[in-house]
Amino acid sequence: MAEGWLNRLAGERFEVLSAGIAPKGLHPLAIEVMREVGIDISRQQSKHVRQFLGVPVGYVITVCDDAREHCPVFSGAYTYLH
Repeated sequence: MAEGWLNRLAGERFEVLSAGIAPKGLHPLAIEVMREVGIDISRQQSKHVRQFLGVPVGYVITVCDDAREHCPVFSGAYTYLH
């Protein structure tokens, strides 16, 4: 959902990469709720954060305390936001 929102609000300014520490796939209710506000996330994929290690990123944004505590360090990341 966060990926969908950031793409909607600032996708023209950022390349949005989204991943989790324990990805489980897209929840059908998340797709439905986002569709209700006009955002289609049905083609997004659930990815593991390790997939992006070594990729230069400007920001790392965590959306829960568990992710913040277990997220690997991205060397060169400009800013970490929680």
